[in-house]
Amino acid sequence: MVFSTYAPLRVFGKENIPTSSFIFCSNHNSHMDVALLAVAAKKSFNHFGMLAARDYWFESWIKRIAVNTVMNLIPVDRKSSDNKKLSIQDTEKLCNSFMNFENRNLILFPEGTRGEPGKILPFKKGAASFSINLNKPILPAVIYGSHKIWPRGKIFFGLPTKINVYILEPIYPESFLDGQNKTEETVNIAIEKITNMLEKKIKDKFEDIYE
Repeated sequence: MVFSTYAPLRVFGKENIPTSSFIFCSNHNSHMDVALLAVAAKKSFNHFGMLAARDYWFESWIKRIAVNTVMNLIPVDRKSSDNKKLSIQDTEKLCNSFMNFENRNLILFPEGTRGEPGKILPFKKGAASFSINLNKPILPAVIYGSHKIWPRGKIFFGLPTKINVYILEPIYPESFLDGQNKTEETVNIAIEKITNMLEKKIKDKFEDIYE
């Protein structure tokens, strides 16, 4: 109802959505971006999972119960955590199990945080790493308009605003290995190349929109 009346949503590139599980990646300027991507893909909110800091979202049983009743959060230990108990391989196994159940998907924001409207922060390698290790395609997207209706730092919605989501062609990880054995070196090179391609795809479309 919100995305058909208060914030009318138009989606471009629906034909690019894979029929299998995928990792949705986009720019990130608003708290509503996760819901926007789910609606843009015409999938239930329950068909998407998001990584969440274990030391913040899972240590407190109140947060754990309250948040996980409405969102599928998968725990990950942050680099800054002083009490690491979960390896990245453990998180990948959890993601793999989640995605293999009813073709579910992940949403990752490669900037690592909400950025400023009109700007793209340097991409982190997490999305590419998960794509390679889980053998799941990345589906790039660009969101325009969410920063107007629910900007960073605001508790309530602003004025009604049209929102556009542009879904770009997917990036398939296997094409970056070229039949090579998955060694630490070949994987690291592939992750670097995927990250660069993902950033370029989103930046190019982003710049077209903001011109």
